Amino acid sequence: MPNSAPLKGRIHSVETCGTVDGPGIRFIVFMQGCLMRCLYCHNRDTWDTTEGREVTVDELMKDLLAYRHFINASGGGVTASGGEATLQKEFVTELFTACKAKGIHTCLDTNGFVRHYDQALDALLDVTDLVLLDIKHMNDEVHIPLTHVSNKYCLDFARYLAKKGKKMWIRYVVVPSWSD
Repeated sequence: MPNSAPLKGRIHSVETCGTVDGPGIRFIVFMQGCLMRCLYCHNRDTWDTTEGREVTVDELMKDLLAYRHFINASGGGVTASGGEATLQKEFVTELFTACKAKGIHTCLDTNGFVRHYDQALDALLDVTDLVLLDIKHMNDEVHIPLTHVSNKYCLDFARYLAKKGKKMWIRYVVVPSWSD
């Protein structure tokens, strides 16, 4: 029986020494694809799910491990961001599993627009040390015109994470006239 091809993820880019997307110095993987259309998005070029480049976990790990000294010295790790990382749950799970095998802290940066609670999501959360949950607005009447989706999904996901006892940091961007 021939070996199956390695799983590939579609990424936009990586940041090798990020300091704002989780604790310590982070290797940040910006996943390609997002279903929200936030008016103040700073990564609009990650929205299209067909753009970016395909990579394997082995390719990313080779790059990531070159920065391990900085990651270890600072108490950092790897962060899957976006776009929206949960759109590629299986790939991020494989990446985080490889990181955990090397003792590297894992962080999922998500907008919480999760529509399917399944085994693939739970598998991802099982190998996630920290979730950065980006709440765009608490008032749904403002959230919808701001993002083009209801905040119901994000708030339901926050409850789900809390019920599972998953460590999370809430992120809230202050934008004059929208979220201030």
